[in-house]
Order: sequence, then C-alpha cells, then structure tokens
Amino acid sequence: MINDTMKKSDVMSNAAREDETVYDVAVIGGGPAGYVAAIRCAQNGLTTVLIEKDRLGGTCLNAGCIPTKTLVSIAGFLNRLNRAEDYGISIQGFQYSLEKIRERKQQIVSSLVQGIAFLMKKNKIRVIQGKAIVEENGVLAVEGSEERIRYKNLILATGSVASSLPIPGADAPDILGSQDLLELNEVPESLAIIGGGVIGMEFAFIYAALGCKVHVVEFMPQILNLVDADVASTVKRTARKMGIEILESARALAIETTSDDHKRILMERKERQESLVVRKVAVAVGRRANLEAVNLEKLEVALNDQHNGIRVNEVMQTTNPTVYAAGDVTNQVMLAHAASRQGIIAADHIAGKLLGESSGLKKHLVPSAIFTFPEIGHIGFTEKEAKAMNRDVLVGKFPFRANSKAVAMQDTEGFVKIIADKATREIIGATVVGPDATELLSIAANLITCRTTIDQAKEVIYAHPTLSEAISEAILDLEGEAIHFGN
Repeated sequence: MINDTMKKSDVMSNAAREDETVYDVAVIGGGPAGYVAAIRCAQNGLTTVLIEKDRLGGTCLNAGCIPTKTLVSIAGFLNRLNRAEDYGISIQGFQYSLEKIRERKQQIVSSLVQGIAFLMKKNKIRVIQGKAIVEENGVLAVEGSEERIRYKNLILATGSVASSLPIPGADAPDILGSQDLLELNEVPESLAIIGGGVIGMEFAFIYAALGCKVHVVEFMPQILNLVDADVASTVKRTARKMGIEILESARALAIETTSDDHKRILMERKERQESLVVRKVAVAVGRRANLEAVNLEKLEVALNDQHNGIRVNEVMQTTNPTVYAAGDVTNQVMLAHAASRQGIIAADHIAGKLLGESSGLKKHLVPSAIFTFPEIGHIGFTEKEAKAMNRDVLVGKFPFRANSKAVAMQDTEGFVKIIADKATREIIGATVVGPDATELLSIAANLITCRTTIDQAKEVIYAHPTLSEAISEAILDLEGEAIHFGN
C-alpha cells in the first residue's frame, strides 16, 4: 500500500523559467477521468491545465459510450418498427440511410464535445491540444511547442486502448475494430464478432437490427461472463430471436481470407476443430490500460502487481505522491463513471479535502450498464459472486411478464433479481435485465450504497403502474412475499 503520509517531492524547488507556466494541477487526458478531475480541481480553487492529444471526451465520448448508444437507440427503434404489427400499426417498406445515421451520430458527439469545451472555459481551465511529454518530474512539454508547463501535482488520465487478438490473421488491415464498426460505411451480409463481452454483444445487436447476419465467437463458457447465468440466458434468447448465432467455449485459432474475399475463422470448440465463413470479422476482446502514453519511469510511477495498470492507493496517488492516476489507466474498473469518480477523488485529495484513505472507489458499488437487447443493469454482488464468498444469501426475483407496465408496453422479457445477506438482512446486490434496466438500476444503486436492509426497503411505496414496481416485488420475494407473482 502506498503511504499517503509520504512527504511530497519539492517539484517547485527550481524557479520557473520564462518559457514555463506554473499550475497547481496538470491533467494529461481529456476523457471522463481527466476532464472531470480538471473541473473538480478548478472548483477547489486550483489553477489547472489539461493536455489532450486528440478530442475532449476521450474514447467514451468520441469512440465508445456515446456513439454506440446512439446506434443502440437507432437499433431499438428499428426493432420496434419491425414489431409494429404487435401494436396494431401497419408500416410497409421503410428504409434507413447509413449516411444519415453517420451524420446524426457525429452531430451528437460533436455537440457533447462542444459542451465539455464550454465547461473548460467556464471553469477557467486551460486546454492544450497535443501530446504531453514528461521532461522531468514537475515539468511537461507539449509535442510541437516550445512551452514548458510546470506543475505541483499531476493527474494521469490517459485511458485505455483496444486489446489485440494474438492469432494469425487478426492484425490484417481488413479486420474490423470497434472504431470501424462505428463508422458504418457498409452493413455486411454477415459479420463474425470475436468476443462476447459488453462491447461485442452491443455491436452484435446493433448490426443484427440493421439486417446483418451476426455470429458471436466467445472463448468463455458464457457470453457476458461476469453476470449470472440466468441473466445471460435472457440476452441469448433475444439474440437468437434476432438471428444472432452465439458460439460459446469457442477459441479462435486463426483468421484466413478465402478466394472470394470472405473471411474464415478457424476455431476449437468442444474439443473439435470448426470453421466459420463470413463476409467480415470484427475483434472485440476488451481493452487494456494505455501505459505507453507518457514516460512513467521518468515520473517514478510504478505499475500494479499484475503490470497491467498504474498502482494507486485509495486516494488515487501513485508511488510518486505528487502524481495521481485515474480512470482506465489504473485498470481497476474500466467504466466511464468509475473513471469520473476516481478523477474527483484525486482532485479532492490534492485540495486537502480527503486526508484519509476511507473515501476511495468501492468497486462493488460501481454500477454496470450493458446496452444489449434487453438492457442489463447491475450493482453490488451477483448471486454467483456472493456464493463464491461463502455468504449465506437470500435471492428474490420478479419477472417483467408479471409487471403491468411492461405488459402494457408489450416489452416483458427479463426480470429483477435482488441479493441480500441472510445474517445482516442487508441488500448487497441487484441485477435488472429487461426494459429500461439501466435506468431502473439507480433505484437499486441507492438501496445498496446506503446499505439498506430488507425491512427498510419494504417500506418504500412504488408508483403504479411503473416498471419500478418489479424492484419492490423482487425485494418482497426475498422472503417469499411477492404479491403479483408466485413461483
């Protein structure tokens, strides 16, 4: 553990030269960790500079969360159009325009980038576009500029990059990555996505809705491996209805190009050699911390024991007490909202607001939002995690098919699942899979973060008719008291 009481290096011991600007805090990286940290630093009265080599918003805004959710919303709308007859509406011959979809996606991204730029200006944060270079501990340069930036504290928020697939053919120029999938230059007749995690499954549903025959090749025994089996099964059921083929326990061995310019994936599945021929192949096998962005050795910043992220303590200090790290580069929880919270923690500690180590990021309280069809929202411990910890738990479930609002919406796939500790009666986990799951998750997040007990949670009255009533019923089901459904 890094000693929070270590004496900070005197990075200001030498007087600043004429070509150097002095700041209380320098932030490298303008993604959800970096720009949020910069704003909080400014709110705390600290002079702040942010250096971003590309666009404000980072991967999340420009090539991740926001553009994919734009496409998810379009895919959901297409799905509803295809089900129009279920609502008594007849729609014939509708078409979509890839060009207009791309334009709309880019308009949304650009407007949000401009919003962050406005926040930088409003909070009097200087933004420098360019690649940050570490001159020495306490001094940064920007590639292509003669200016030197001297800082008292540094926050590294350099994010993550897509992981590669170490098999023959995976590095061919026509193998797609997540960025390529976002550009939507064409919708191939068939697409294989190697990787059935969050990124892979979200793109699988997007492309299936656009009329592509999608195959998902997943190495693990279950897609979305971190969720419970009953949750994954719900998503797989919808995937099959949309024509998505899911190949689990399938290890990709190589990718070849056929004589007619198709792609053949050679794989091992259930101890058998198999192959899959498709028009295009995309690789979505996760992300890794961007540790090459700056010279960590020159900063005297060490990596964690697994050497896959920067080592930090609970207040986001690295092994150099004047240098902090936040977001994906720490490889703790690779989610945008976790990155933002880490940035806030770092900024508050620099300002002297967090003097101890009790206010750090609590990993089990970081919610997960997965935009498959149906959506998945999760916080706390899953059933399998709790049982692996040998905790005696109660499990309550309530299906959306028994929820009147879901029935009225004709969107009844999925359920709410609540986990409680039997001894303490504290609610310790919740998963929602179904309509508006990622929004309903906030209710469960409040219950779990506030360490609410079963008895306290039962006192809450939920409005009728709403989807949220499913949460109330799942809580009641912890002790077999659900009103509108019985196993």
